[in-house]
Amino acid sequence: MKQQPITWESIRDRVLANPEVKAEYDALEAEFELASRAIAIRASTGLTQREFAERVGMKQSQIARIESGTQIPKLETLAKLAADAGYAIEVNFIPIQEKQLPEIKPIRFNKSNRTDSGPLVANPTRYRNSAELIGKSR
Repeated sequence: MKQQPITWESIRDRVLANPEVKAEYDALEAEFELASRAIAIRASTGLTQREFAERVGMKQSQIARIESGTQIPKLETLAKLAADAGYAIEVNFIPIQEKQLPEIKPIRFNKSNRTDSGPLVANPTRYRNSAELIGKSR
């Protein structure tokens, strides 16, 4: 009798059958997605990790850590990577539950958000007060 080959999916399914492991795996989903997006950003440029790192002024090893999910980059670093690939970062605040909460306008970060001294800012002069950040209820 011939044995079935062992696949990644079968191993993953067996490991994730443990509720504790599944809970930890699910808790890391956002980090995995962030790593996936970092890879997609670089891939859109057609550059290797080394070439992209040189272009954005970083080390190749840092790009590799971000893409592998072992390093969670600061928002400023993500905006830098995105901007050099032709993208901007947008942060959205979304209600966790199905409650009627006011909608909060997203924040977009790109090269134009950088000050002369370098830090990334969300342009606080853009809004006269916090009420302008809140839209109509959903």
